[in-house]
Amino acid sequence: MEKKKFDGSISEIMVAYDPDGRLDFEPVRRMVEFQVKSHIDGLFMGGLSTQTYLLSVPEKRQVGEELMKAAAGRVPVMMNVMEDSIADAKALVQAYMDMGVDGVCISQPSVFPYTEQALYEFFHEVLPREYPAYLYNVPQTGNTLSPRLTARIANDHPNVLGYKDSTQNISALQELMSMVEKEDFQYISGSDAMTLPMMAVGGAGVISAVSVPFPKVVLNITEAFFRGDMEGAMEANRFCMKVRRLLKTATDMNGYYYACELLGMPFPGRRLPRHMTTITQEQKTVIREGLLEMGLIH
Repeated sequence: MEKKKFDGSISEIMVAYDPDGRLDFEPVRRMVEFQVKSHIDGLFMGGLSTQTYLLSVPEKRQVGEELMKAAAGRVPVMMNVMEDSIADAKALVQAYMDMGVDGVCISQPSVFPYTEQALYEFFHEVLPREYPAYLYNVPQTGNTLSPRLTARIANDHPNVLGYKDSTQNISALQELMSMVEKEDFQYISGSDAMTLPMMAVGGAGVISAVSVPFPKVVLNITEAFFRGDMEGAMEANRFCMKVRRLLKTATDMNGYYYACELLGMPFPGRRLPRHMTTITQEQKTVIREGLLEMGLIH
């Protein structure tokens, strides 16, 4: 199977802050170098997991510029736009295009309940007309994109090349696949739990959180799949799920941040309330001992 841009394993790079909550780009640079040396297939920034939504629009432009500098053309970069304001979303799309990102991804708005027609109009306004674009279905927004609506947006916009799905609904995904009229449309998992199931029904890969600290764990799944080794892909997937369960010992992304710290790539600052970013000593012990047992740290 021939791989296309953004097929395979793509790491969702985290935004870094100093202890006072100001943007800190040195951890991002170190992370990008680590990912490139691990032969990751692509980089993604701007989703929910990595807290980019806490940034102002000028800060989002800045992190995009810094990510592009760090990647330096060595690996494809996709920047996601997650804005409720059409004007802000369009401004960010233009900024990312001006930077030369390899793909612009658009998420649906949140807060207000949107009808399907309103969501269609939002995407029609925000999507660029002649630039590689992707859709990102984020159920946490409260405005989940139905298969019918996603297919309508994709079919009506020739430059929409793919779709990142975080719904974990394999039935809805297959319904969508039956309605999209583009043979080479890319279906990308937005959850490590769905990497292999999505690829088995026609997906292209994953935008992964596990691959941030452990890129090889996720690459082992997608590379085995692309070379036709289903047994190897299943074995690698089982291992990845074990790692994922371990990192989720702590809430939200805190286990993933701790794993990065154990690997010498700390992300010390946060902008969320302290209670949401705390990892207990007991949780640290469970994660550290589990990673040692699996041979992922020394």
